[in-house]
Amino acid sequence: MSQEASAAQPDLKEKLVTAADGETTTEELVEVVNAFLNSEVYLPSVEKPGEDGSISPLMLQDTEENAVMPVFTSPDGVPDEYTENAPHVAVVSGVAVLQSVTNAGLVIDPGAEHQFPISMEQMKLIREQIAAQMPEEG
Repeated sequence: MSQEASAAQPDLKEKLVTAADGETTTEELVEVVNAFLNSEVYLPSVEKPGEDGSISPLMLQDTEENAVMPVFTSPDGVPDEYTENAPHVAVVSGVAVLQSVTNAGLVIDPGAEHQFPISMEQMKLIREQIAAQMPEEG
């Protein structure tokens, strides 16, 4: 089962590289977001993850001083300057990040040529899109 699940998991990094190569189409952006939501990502964490699954993710600021959380497609992608302040790495699903991070944006693979920022406003719009696609219970 786990082999099937990992084979079915979209290659987030591949989608990021494609989107970063020249002009990005709306379809490529949707593919990146979908791949992110269906992938596991790696978060630098200030403390070891708690037994309840809680984490203390490293937070950064963008050029406009907005809070952003760095996430990585691989634990090897976390730069040394991040591990000095956040020596632990938590593995979390992209959809869990989207659901739990409501007061910040995020950047996937910051510092890489294929880095991909998602603003706090974009995160909110993605959450709203997902909620609108969910069947109503009744």
